[in-house]
Amino acid sequence: MPARSRIRSLVLIGLLIRAGLAVLFLAKSWPAWALTGDNILFPIPAFSINSSSRTYSFLEAQSILHDFSEKIRSLHSYQCVMKNFYRKDNRKPDEWLEVSVRYPEKTVRISLRYPRKGAKLVYRDIARRVRVKPFVFLGLALTLSPHNSLLVSRFGHTIDHADFKSFLERILVPACLSKSCVYLGTGSWKGTPVNILNVAPDVVEARRTFGRMLLVFDQKKGWLRMVETISPQGRFMERVEYENCEENPVFPPGFFKL
Repeated sequence: MPARSRIRSLVLIGLLIRAGLAVLFLAKSWPAWALTGDNILFPIPAFSINSSSRTYSFLEAQSILHDFSEKIRSLHSYQCVMKNFYRKDNRKPDEWLEVSVRYPEKTVRISLRYPRKGAKLVYRDIARRVRVKPFVFLGLALTLSPHNSLLVSRFGHTIDHADFKSFLERILVPACLSKSCVYLGTGSWKGTPVNILNVAPDVVEARRTFGRMLLVFDQKKGWLRMVETISPQGRFMERVEYENCEENPVFPPGFFKL
């Protein structure tokens, strides 16, 4: 392949990957919810809080995150549909994808549905490499470092920390250990009863980019349903929604190969 064509292909691949992965890497992302008095700073569609349940409980936040942590650590696999929104008033997701994770040797597969349907990425913790198939109609597949500049999202998120275990160990647990997490009360998310937590980043490098996060947990199943981030200056950054999460799915042979 001529050098100019090769460079053009890599640029296209980089744009594809950045667009599809910006939502994924929550291990360094701090979704947020801010209150000004009794007002939600960023109104969220399909979300409401029960005003009579409002409280500010550190112990209750610890309990909810402990239960979520125990659930995730007991799994040998999970799969979720993820939707990412970059504008607070946007009704249509900017990215739509499926994330599949298998333990104990962590393997992550990302399948994009929108805007570039068919693109896939597979990361294996044991190899510390990402296999990338950017176009469904081509057999082209690349092997890259998870920290390759083509794979790093706009906020520095990387696929090796895209799973819930990494999010817990790197962000949520340290935040609660420093008492930077608080339970706000109950509410409703798309008709489902939820528990609502507010978490601030405890990692020094995070404070320069992210402010706080809102975490919305399904009361019955304990799954994380929605996260929203704001910057330290109080500006909306992104909202991530989780749908159709499945515990311990059995993946077909070759599912994590590209």
